[in-house]
Amino acid sequence: MLVLAGAILTGCAYDETFRSLHNAQTDSRRMVIVFENGLIDKPVTTKATSLLSDHSSTMGVWGWQNTPEVGTECLFLNQEVTFSPSLGMWTYSPTKYWELHSSYKFYAYAPHCGSKPGVTASIDDVTHAISINGITLQGSNTISTGTPEPPANFNLVDDTDWMIDRTGQSMDGMTHQEVTFNMQHILSKLCVRVCRSSTFPLEQDATLIVDSLKIEGLIAQGNFTQSVLPPATPNAEWVQVDTLPRYTVNSARNVSIPDSALYVLESLMIPQTVGTDHTVRIWYSITHTGGTTYRYSHLFRLNETFSTFETGCNYILTAVIGSGVEPITFNGGVSVWDNREYYNSIYIR
Repeated sequence: MLVLAGAILTGCAYDETFRSLHNAQTDSRRMVIVFENGLIDKPVTTKATSLLSDHSSTMGVWGWQNTPEVGTECLFLNQEVTFSPSLGMWTYSPTKYWELHSSYKFYAYAPHCGSKPGVTASIDDVTHAISINGITLQGSNTISTGTPEPPANFNLVDDTDWMIDRTGQSMDGMTHQEVTFNMQHILSKLCVRVCRSSTFPLEQDATLIVDSLKIEGLIAQGNFTQSVLPPATPNAEWVQVDTLPRYTVNSARNVSIPDSALYVLESLMIPQTVGTDHTVRIWYSITHTGGTTYRYSHLFRLNETFSTFETGCNYILTAVIGSGVEPITFNGGVSVWDNREYYNSIYIR
């Protein structure tokens, strides 16, 4: 366990000459500090563990070393660690080494801020709370066609799925173990699915097409500072920056909805309070037997279902389309990030 001495060197400054001489005294027992592939949401997932390399190719690492001779000093200062698909491993430079009689503490976030213009990352020298400022979203959508289950992986879109290791990793130099971070999502996620209701026309050839769906009024930027204690309010770790134009999220277009539900949208969001300016508009058409087509549009206020979008949560909005007096209704639920298996059991806000 890392002992934080009172003489922590501010800004991770330390005597480079001493460190170089110390590392030069290599022997067969000394080994390189290796960062293993990180895990995603290990404490809460009930399915196969998701790996950090599936979501991000970089991470930023801070590391402190405590030695009997020097005390506590900073070993890694927002070090960029990069995943190499060809090697199947995470690499960094210059190389650092374990020392037998030292203890270590490591902290990480992903991706590294250097890969995202305008974003800065820092850590508090005392509390080791991580801050990431300038996180900006544009409304990238990972679903281009209807799908029974959303991809839940945002590494191929412009918007970034930011993560941190909330507790850090304590290590002993005697063990020479790989450092494995356990990352937690710090944004919110919104999924929209569409299904037929029990009042949908029963004729065999009736078809339902979602022409498009959009959600408006989402805050585009925010600053995050990790709380070292449970936040007093759900979004206490976030300060929303509402000076940029709010953005619109668009769903997949022209999706034919079968008897079962299909997801048409999955998007990252800055955690925020849901207000009257957050709206959902859906355009859809129903074609009956004989070829007659009716087109509809409906405007829905998102705060009628959700009051807030919280860190690390997956929000599911379901549009239920039928006919008669109430042709469309919206139901909502929320779960932990990757839980989509038991939608009927998750609670409605």
